[in-house]
Amino acid sequence: MKRLFFWTTILSGAAAAYLMYRRGEPADRIVKQTLAHPIGSLASEIKQAV
Repeated sequence: MKRLFFWTTILSGAAAAYLMYRRGEPADRIVKQTLAHPIGSLASEIKQAV
């Protein structure tokens, strides 16, 4: 279960960072948001995409 949570966090952070990069966010903001809240960042990016 711990392993699943770990990999879910890593993958959601990577996906959020990629979506922010595609949108043109500055690199420092991408790093700060994805390290602080990886799953929340992904949810936010999905909301903005829809």
